[in-house]
Amino acid sequence: MKHRFLVAALASVMLASGTGAVIAPSHSTQVQAISKYSHHWHWVKVTKETPIYKVKVGRYMYQSKLTHKTYIEKGSDLKVMYSGHDYPWRVYAGQRGHWVALRQSANWFRN
Repeated sequence: MKHRFLVAALASVMLASGTGAVIAPSHSTQVQAISKYSHHWHWVKVTKETPIYKVKVGRYMYQSKLTHKTYIEKGSDLKVMYSGHDYPWRVYAGQRGHWVALRQSANWFRN
C-alpha cells in the first residue's frame, strides 16, 4: 500500500512540475576546446595578425616589463594557454622566454 501511494505521489509531482519522462531531442553542438577556464597548452591556428610581447618577468608583477614586440602572421600554428591572472594569453616559446598576447578575447585564433 505504501509503495502504491508513493508511486502515485511521485507521478503527480512529476506531471505537475513538467519533469516527466520526456525525452529531449539531442542536438549536436560543437564544443570549443579553449575556454577562459582551461589552463592547458592548446595548438591553435591564428586567424588575425596579432602582436605578441616578450616579458621580462620581475620578482613581483609591478616589476615585470614588456621588452620586445613582434607580430604573429595569420595562418601560423602555435600553442597558447589562458593564464587568467597576470596576462590574458601566454604563447608557448620553450626556452626562448615568456611571451604573451594582450588580447582579452579568443577571437584571434581557432582550434
